Amino acid sequence: MKKLYPLLITDKLNDCEQFYVDLFGFKTVFKQDWYIQLLHEDTGTELAFMVSNADNQPQELHPGFTGAGLVYSFEVDDAKAEYQRLSKKDPVMVMPLTDEEWGQRHFIIRDPAGTYVDVVQQLGS
Repeated sequence: MKKLYPLLITDKLNDCEQFYVDLFGFKTVFKQDWYIQLLHEDTGTELAFMVSNADNQPQELHPGFTGAGLVYSFEVDDAKAEYQRLSKKDPVMVMPLTDEEWGQRHFIIRDPAGTYVDVVQQLGS
């Protein structure tokens, strides 16, 4: 295997592109009216988005994401600093900055397609 990246089916391609570019520094590496692929150059992380009901795709890939059962976890060095930085951009905040008993500090926002983004810092042992 060369790499793995999630492909989310949504009709909010451009909104998702702007969200990940503006908030997390991804770069657009491929863009068509039906598909967008993003790359985070520092980490090599990639995300892709495709419209629902694309004629060039098999029927099984036509339904769009419904917003349940998917979380992207973005691990950072300083969740508090990220929380302060991202709060200024006014994302949909699902959970405020929280320290968990299992050793994480994190907060959760939601992207335009309904995917939860858990920004997490491992506090160490």
